[in-house]
Amino acid sequence: MKVRDLLIITLASLYFFIFGNWVLSITSLDEGRNLDATLRMLEGGNFLVPFYNCDYRFEKPPLLYWLTSISFFIFGVSEFSARLVSGLSAFLTALLTYKIAYDFFDREKALYSALIFSTLVHLWVESRAAVPEMLLTGMMTLSLYLFLKERFTLGWFFVALAFLTKGPVGVVLPTAVYLLWKRRLDFINVKGLILFILVGFSWYFLMLINFGYEYFYKFFIYENLVRYTGAVNLHPRPIYFYPLVVLASAMLYLPLVLKLLYRRYTSPLLLWFGFVLLFFSLSQNRLHHYILFLYPPLAIMLSQVAGRRYMQVSMPLAFLLVGLIYFKAESFEGERFVPKAVQRLKETQEEVYFYKYENSAVVFYTRRCIDRKEGFTAGDLIITSEKRLKELGNYEVLTCGKEFEGNVCLVRKL
Repeated sequence: MKVRDLLIITLASLYFFIFGNWVLSITSLDEGRNLDATLRMLEGGNFLVPFYNCDYRFEKPPLLYWLTSISFFIFGVSEFSARLVSGLSAFLTALLTYKIAYDFFDREKALYSALIFSTLVHLWVESRAAVPEMLLTGMMTLSLYLFLKERFTLGWFFVALAFLTKGPVGVVLPTAVYLLWKRRLDFINVKGLILFILVGFSWYFLMLINFGYEYFYKFFIYENLVRYTGAVNLHPRPIYFYPLVVLASAMLYLPLVLKLLYRRYTSPLLLWFGFVLLFFSLSQNRLHHYILFLYPPLAIMLSQVAGRRYMQVSMPLAFLLVGLIYFKAESFEGERFVPKAVQRLKETQEEVYFYKYENSAVVFYTRRCIDRKEGFTAGDLIITSEKRLKELGNYEVLTCGKEFEGNVCLVRKL
């Protein structure tokens, strides 16, 4: 890798993936759940069993928790350190996008590949979220790159880390893409498989010893098989959902997308992109961040039809757009429910309950265990969505604020 290119990719990644990750307090349900589990590991010294809200958290493997614990230990507990693992994972994936382009496709366009990857809008969100998808993408891309370089044993080590990040999908995607690319099974070697089993299965083995079928069913059956097949329909989206996400993410490069379609571009990159898109489109539960692994090949393909003048326009536009999002996020944070509610709850030792709603960020910030409840007595503190307030009868509003899912209130039952 050229030193100049490394410097440019590093600066671009710092700005597009890390800058301003502290502006918004914890947002999504998954962020709060992951961070509460991480902090409880640090507080209790139990790095084997994840807990959220004083109950087992079997839904996700532990690698994100472990790495975020290190970030908390080094930088202290903050939004910056909470989201740093995702930002660094995006940086790693940008470097790998460059290396794949440089080693296997077009050395002259390798830098464009990394810069296009850095300016895909979807990644600005995921690199600033304390969720496992960006880390998973980094581990899968690194394992695929090592397979392509015929460093198979080391590749299996990072497949094991991907497995410890999100489960079976971390094994299926990089190995399937390699098979589609090379059409051979030479990546399956004894040393690699032994290393994968020792590293990748270590934590799962301990969890199965401790919790048996309860854990096996919750993670391997429910979280993977049941959700993929749609036996439980938690996130129903239309079949065209992911193509729309990709087009929105590539909004700065839509003319190049049209140029790719016109040229009928074919390469192993198209197989990589197409397989990931098809794999998740066939799932009956669709969430936008599942498809991050298709962005490296998309960025490399787009770089093949990107000219110098186009990049000279798209990069400043991306720079300005991130700045506008930063200022908009600052404005939104001042209207949010979470910081208002946390401040009020830290001033009292009274019990608080969720009513037909859950806000994991409040759990994380207050270090409380907050139960769900439906029958209330006078004096109870309740957190619920604004649309549910009328179901509570008489109440006193203590504070309300905005969240991405709508307005939320902290009230006292009268």
